[in-house]
Amino acid sequence: MTETSEIGTEIPKKADPYFGGFILETLTIGMYGDSKSAIREYLQNSFDSLLLAIEKKITQVSEARIDITMSDSMLVIRDNGMGLGSARAVSVLTSVGASLKDFRSQAGFRGIGRLAGIVFCTNLKFVTKAQGETVQTTVTFNAKQLRQQMSPSHGAKYTLTELLEKNINASQSDGHKADEHFFEVRLEGLVNPPKECLDSSLMSDFVGQVAPVGYRDDFSFAAQILKAGEERRFPSASQKDATKKSLLDQVRVLIKRGDEETDVRKPYRNQAAVGKDDVPIYDIKIFDPPSRRWWAWIALKKEPGVYKDDRVRAMRVRMRNIQIDGTELMGKQFSSVEGAASFGRFNDWYAGEIFVDPTFVIPNARRDGFEEDDNWIKMQGELADLCADLGRQAYDISRRAQLSIRTLARNTKEIEEKGKSIAAAGTDTDKVIELSNAVNKLQRKVGRALRHADLETSSQLRSLENKLLDVKTRAVRNLGVSQQVDLSEVREQAQLDIISELMAAFREKLDPPTYSKVAKIASELLGSDDF
Repeated sequence: MTETSEIGTEIPKKADPYFGGFILETLTIGMYGDSKSAIREYLQNSFDSLLLAIEKKITQVSEARIDITMSDSMLVIRDNGMGLGSARAVSVLTSVGASLKDFRSQAGFRGIGRLAGIVFCTNLKFVTKAQGETVQTTVTFNAKQLRQQMSPSHGAKYTLTELLEKNINASQSDGHKADEHFFEVRLEGLVNPPKECLDSSLMSDFVGQVAPVGYRDDFSFAAQILKAGEERRFPSASQKDATKKSLLDQVRVLIKRGDEETDVRKPYRNQAAVGKDDVPIYDIKIFDPPSRRWWAWIALKKEPGVYKDDRVRAMRVRMRNIQIDGTELMGKQFSSVEGAASFGRFNDWYAGEIFVDPTFVIPNARRDGFEEDDNWIKMQGELADLCADLGRQAYDISRRAQLSIRTLARNTKEIEEKGKSIAAAGTDTDKVIELSNAVNKLQRKVGRALRHADLETSSQLRSLENKLLDVKTRAVRNLGVSQQVDLSEVREQAQLDIISELMAAFREKLDPPTYSKVAKIASELLGSDDF
């Protein structure tokens, strides 16, 4: 057998890459899971521009601001930062994925987020002017036509360059005031916009969470947090003097709709809803990891349970004081604590912020996490240590609340008073059922406390147990013989409460497949999944 020899001569062939219109769809519509992320992208671009203008002494710190003007058909976001000079404005604004920003010192640096608004407007317009010039530049993207032409039915027909050339108009006008400097994003002709674009209160809530705004004046711990930020300044790669460091960045954001104007602040207050009650924050904890490349403040409360207010609930990760992701990022860190998968739920027990050194880790393109490099792996290990500590504290708070005889006695007295009030007012089935449910819950807490109580404490708890039984007995008797059907309802509701508590315990202790099976069995037996 003879060896097969090569036939012919290898001839080099130049590759000719082709970028079709689909790639723009991926970089805009496909990039962000939620269309309101576009608002965050424009805010962070404005913030970068303002920081640069402050550094260049073009804008005073006290005058730096971002204005968001809302109407039913348009959203305008304008800052008084650097703006773009007329010589390069068109080139910069029509480039995709080619930003000149420094990723170590600026929030937005990939040159993609600028086009995020294409998703929900007819025309996406950028208007800008630099200080010292009289020429203003306007670049308009035909967003409606872009969406059509980069759709699956048309996207393959055009190269990326052709697609952009067909749908971009640029112009410049002279005669403007030389001392003006600004950048303005205009989303004209809103099409199925995120609800925040139509409701100024929702916009304020969203901006207050994601943007680098200040704290409320009545938030008692604001000064302590700002002081901690001053003491933990991160090196800024944008500053030539290596001894200078960046502060905890803040900027003023104003939202205008008609005659209404809102000066947006972060939503933290001295108390927040846990269950049906507002629970006070009695102190905050400042946490420093071994690396010193991030730090955190955590609100401390004495009551167990999750925060109900989505605006403050959970630990938030921030870089340059701009939020990364929502609450899921830290939820994953809590769940990753070794040997304590149930800690995942404790993220919602806390409120607070984690500020990250922008020169240490790099946000991913979606800004819902960080690039998977060695530094992020190291930081996740440190975050897991923080989560483990907070998880143990949450268990301690829960245990103290359950075992505190003083708390149980106070709650029992409150229920006794409520029972007397209901009896004095006459028959009210709904109130009796509500009271019975409250007694059931408190009886279960007393029962848990009895498991670990000494002899003296057990005697006191038994006394509380008897008082609770008396309250329910008197309330139910007050309904009278004619209300037998309602007594049955009371019993059914009590059973449902017990089942709900069991299912909550199963959800915490079981793995997802097993819990799913248990929930299915319970649903079939009860004929309902209302637990």
